Amino acid sequence: MKAQPECFCCSIRQAQEATEIAGRDKNTIWKISQEVCAIYARADQNWTPAYMTTLAHNVTKKMVGIEDIFYQIKRGHNRAALQIYPQLKSWVRKGENRLERAVKVAIAGNLIDLGVYRDIKVEKVLEEIDYAQWGRYQFTSWVEDLNNARTLIYVGDNAGEIVFDRILLEEISPGRKIFFVVKGGPVSNDALLEDAQEAGIDKIAEILTTGQPEVGIALERAPLSLQKLWKGADMIISKGQGNFETLSEEEGNIYFLLKAKCIPVARELGVRQGALVLQKKGEYPEIEVHSSGGLVVRKNNGQWQVLLVKKSSSGLWTLPKGHKEKGEREEETASREVEEETGYKVKLGPRIGEISFRYTRNGQAFREIASFFLMEVIGEGRKEEEGEIEEVKWYSLDEALQALHYDNEKSLIHEVRRLMEKKSSDCDLSFSSF
Repeated sequence: MKAQPECFCCSIRQAQEATEIAGRDKNTIWKISQEVCAIYARADQNWTPAYMTTLAHNVTKKMVGIEDIFYQIKRGHNRAALQIYPQLKSWVRKGENRLERAVKVAIAGNLIDLGVYRDIKVEKVLEEIDYAQWGRYQFTSWVEDLNNARTLIYVGDNAGEIVFDRILLEEISPGRKIFFVVKGGPVSNDALLEDAQEAGIDKIAEILTTGQPEVGIALERAPLSLQKLWKGADMIISKGQGNFETLSEEEGNIYFLLKAKCIPVARELGVRQGALVLQKKGEYPEIEVHSSGGLVVRKNNGQWQVLLVKKSSSGLWTLPKGHKEKGEREEETASREVEEETGYKVKLGPRIGEISFRYTRNGQAFREIASFFLMEVIGEGRKEEEGEIEEVKWYSLDEALQALHYDNEKSLIHEVRRLMEKKSSDCDLSFSSF
């Protein structure tokens, strides 16, 4: 999973909160925030959210001079989880499907995440079990793969949470070899070797470490022994958001168990924020859908401009477009959707090209193919997408390249510029010349 714009603020907030936990003053918080921001100024769009968070924590640990800032908090979470362990074990035993109940206990434990929540009451996991709703629930597929698995890797997440993982491990351990993976060094409230031992995981599984003090797991930096086990494992269970962020594009028979606590992760998974998730990597077949839109251009004071819309749901600037309705030609869809999103009536010019992209929604994977046409404004229309569109704005071509979030939409701007350069030698181009 690639980092999203929201990840900047989240990671900086985590650094600030860690500094407060370390007992440092506002001046130190300010200096650490400056240092993190300086690093993020060189951020790469291929970074994962977990990597961004790791960098923030590394800066904080160095500047406050404490390697394990969350040590005491982790001890408290482990103790609190162990106190309610017997109650949860009893609840699992009383159910008709013990395995299903154990899965829910483990995922509900993902609530214990100081990267998202400041004040955590471990006992609230009991409420989570009763009231949380599923966003993805591939339990049948999970059981089928589990029954065929003799070697299993379980990637743990946070201290305290791993006590609830233990309950699931106790249900699935008979008949198979289990390796439980924790972090190789302190980062946030992520579980370490001593946490896993305190939780009693060593009685059920062989404990391994990632070899690194990093959020999530970077396999390329993991010990060679773990890399070899990974390739040979029949099944991998990945707990939590950080592990999902780093493993979502890795190879293997991976199941993700987590609570989608933040908007970027929920959006990536196609579920609502706060939903519980049990998902197999790459399980869903894609459905192909078609849409059309436009590059609406005008010349203002001798400068070409293009019209962009800002989506209310994401806050991102995009080209106006929308899905085809039954019986529509792509040209008709393009004109209708542009008018509904921008409030302008338009005249179609040439077809510029098409882009494709993938996303998930309500548990289903989609591949969307979007056709785009060059357009000019011919009058005022009726804007019908008030709830979906936050703002409509004209940008110069250079400004549009900066504002647009998606690279494939930027490629269309480049194509328009190429056509303009081809059509005009004196830079005095009219729309009609197309």
